[in-house]
This record gives sequence, C-alpha cells and structure tokens, in this order.
Amino acid sequence: MRRRFLIPVALAIMAGVACRQGDSGAPLGSVYGRVARPVVWQVVPGGQAEKLSFQPGDLVVSYNDVVVKSNDDLWQLITESAPTGAAIPLVLLRGDEEITLSVQPGELGFVPEVGRHASSLAIALEDVLNYLGAAADYDWLAALTGESFTFTARAGACVSSWPGGLSGAYLRDAAKMVGLSLGLLYNRGESGLPGDAVAPVRAALGRGRIVLVQGGWPDEKADYWGVAVRYDPDDSLVYGHSLGSADELPLTGAIIQAYEVRRVGNAEEDPEEALSEALVRALELGQAFADTGWQSGIAAYDLLIDALDSVPFCPACQTGSQADFDRLLWTLRANRESANRFLADMREALPELAALLDEAIADNTAIIAKIDGIVRSGVRPGTTSDQEKLTVVFQEIQLIETDLLAVYEDLLAEL
Repeated sequence: MRRRFLIPVALAIMAGVACRQGDSGAPLGSVYGRVARPVVWQVVPGGQAEKLSFQPGDLVVSYNDVVVKSNDDLWQLITESAPTGAAIPLVLLRGDEEITLSVQPGELGFVPEVGRHASSLAIALEDVLNYLGAAADYDWLAALTGESFTFTARAGACVSSWPGGLSGAYLRDAAKMVGLSLGLLYNRGESGLPGDAVAPVRAALGRGRIVLVQGGWPDEKADYWGVAVRYDPDDSLVYGHSLGSADELPLTGAIIQAYEVRRVGNAEEDPEEALSEALVRALELGQAFADTGWQSGIAAYDLLIDALDSVPFCPACQTGSQADFDRLLWTLRANRESANRFLADMREALPELAALLDEAIADNTAIIAKIDGIVRSGVRPGTTSDQEKLTVVFQEIQLIETDLLAVYEDLLAEL
C-alpha cells in the first residue's frame, strides 16, 4: 500500500512527537522547495518538450549552462534568453542518465510537477506536518479539504484562480483530523478583529509559533495559502512560503486570514472515517454554492459554461484568457488525479467497497480523458466557434460529475 492508511493518524503523529522530543522535522519550506523543482509532470502537445521527447519525471538540471534549482529559476533564464534567438543547451536528468539537448528560446512546452499539486492549502498543511515530524500525505489532505473532489468558480474572478476557492471551509476539520489545533489570528471578513493583519502574524512569529496564512502573496499567488516563517524589521515585511516558489516570498498584499498552528496529536482516524469525511465534503460542495460568491460542483460548471457564451470569456484575466484557461485545465486534471490516488488507497484499505470505489475512479478517469481531449485538440477560448466546442465538452463533464455524485452517495450509504 502506497500510504499507510491502516495506521491511525493519531499513532503516526504521536510517534513523531515521541521520537523527536519536541524537535522539529524538516525545515519549514522543505515541501515547497521539493514541489518547485523543475520536474516534468505533463508534456504539452505540439511544444518543444514533445518534439524533443521529454518524459514525465525528467528533471531540468541546467539551462544555457546555468544550474537550475526551481521553476522560477528556469522561467527567469527562459525570459532572459528569449531575445537572443540562438539555440540553447539544456540538460535533463532522467533516472541516473544526463541528457543534453538543444532547445529554441521561449517556452519549453511542459507543465512542471508543481501543477500536479494544485491545492495550496494541502501543500501548506503538508509542509507544517513535515516540520512537526508527523506523517503527511498531499492527496489525503487535498481530499479532506474537499479540493480534489470538486470544482469551484466565482463570477468576476480570473478563471485560473477558481479551483480551491472553498478549500478553507473545511480547514478546521482537516486540521483536527491530522492532530493540529488552529488559533485565529486574523480574518478579513470578521468584524471585531484587528485591522492590521501583519501585527498578529508578527506577534505569533515572535512567540515561535507556526503561522498558516491565506492571501498576501505576490502576483498570481495573491489568494493562495502558505506558511509565514519570519518577520524582517529592516523592511517591516513578513516572509514565508507559498505554492510555486522554492524561495521565501514577502507578504506584500492583503492577507485574507491567518492562523496560529499547534500540534495536539489527539486525532484518531481510520480509512473508513477518512473516506466518509472526504465524501461528505464532496457531496456538500458538489451540490451547493456558498454565500461568499463562490459556487461549487454542478453550479460551478454552469458558471464556466455561461462564461463561454461571450468573447473574451474571462474579462478578469490579466495574463490572457488562453493562458489562464490552460492553467484551469491542468488544475482540474491534477485534482482528479489526486482524488483517484486517494480513492485507490481507500480501495486497498477497504476492499469491501472495491466495486463502488472502482466506479468512482472510472468516472474521475473519464473526466481526465475529456480534459486531455481538450488539450490535444488545441481548442482554446478566443472565438465563438471554439468556445461552443468547449461548452459541449464541459457539459459532458458535468454529466459525469452528476453520476459521480450518485456514486459518492452510494459509498456514503455503505459506510
């Protein structure tokens, strides 16, 4: 079994406590550094990577004779070399073999491993748990926050930021299940709390606490979850880690919410209860919408389909509808893969539910196939005819989602 679901979470966490005697495990940010490595997750059809036979799992070691440590490093080098027009040496590591290639300036045409970990909240929780020396699993965390099981959307927001908008709704329950306690430091949406979000975060860091933060990160990470690690009095900024970067990032934007995190180690879960919790979230998010403006599940697909009725379909996108649409596609695919890995582990742990779990996995796999079909077709937003084709595919996905929700209901009834 790939992840030890038969071991109660409490035992794994308390074992970590006993072994480390209060010492931390990996440094905060370690998970972010690992995920941000320029490892190939998906090869984009028609791009350089496909023509040069890149394979999933390949690691970019150097670009233009400069060692590459992260996706940010690679992107910076690609940007700098674009005006030259000259062929560029690139070295891949495939297993134990180094492969030297010659590439043209510009995008390489692959989606890095970070795209496979689309839930910024699950990554933040995994990083915290690794720091505390406790067992952690991304797919399990993403299932408990509901993100890998549903699609969320919000009118007026850039489509690339849609998935994950409601993941925080289940944060407290997910944290409790993995032996963490959360103390609210700041919430932009609640009255009676300090208006300065940085002050309580800075104070908690001064007490040596771990701080989980949503929002405030730079650029496209603005609404992501992350982990704050230090306050710098020289520039009066808090620094930390968020999805997509191996380096520390400053919190320069508006923080949405922040929590002080402590380990309590009193969770006691088994596979059956973990599956039950994940299915409850999937059903709640699959058939409802939030009063925060976020819609989920079937209603979220309605919002996407409505958006495809007009050109441009995403006026809120600042980097171009096509690029943001591609990011949305890969995120949807990543979440379905994550859900299937979780369900496959549940199938191994709960063989009596194998038939229904196989049915759920098959539906998720069918959705992945539909997304892959869009990617291979090259159809993207921008024209009415292409958007009509996309509408048909998303209506088909919506029907599969409806069937999937029925399977989840059957599974929950069995539990």
